[in-house]
Amino acid sequence: MPRIIAPRLKSGDSRDAIGHGLPPEIKDGLRAIAKSENKSLSWVLETIIIEYFGFKKPKYIERKKK
Repeated sequence: MPRIIAPRLKSGDSRDAIGHGLPPEIKDGLRAIAKSENKSLSWVLETIIIEYFGFKKPKYIERKKK
């Protein structure tokens, strides 16, 4: 089963690469969450940040149903 990646932003903006300076233990924990949820690391990070800060979710391009 392929992992679920973060959907494209409806605004057309690209996501910035982050996380290169995080401690290995944090990265390992985030990777474990991503693996258990079958999601990409960037998608897990985005979800955590949106929920933690109470941000409004951006509009995403909906995936085509199979």
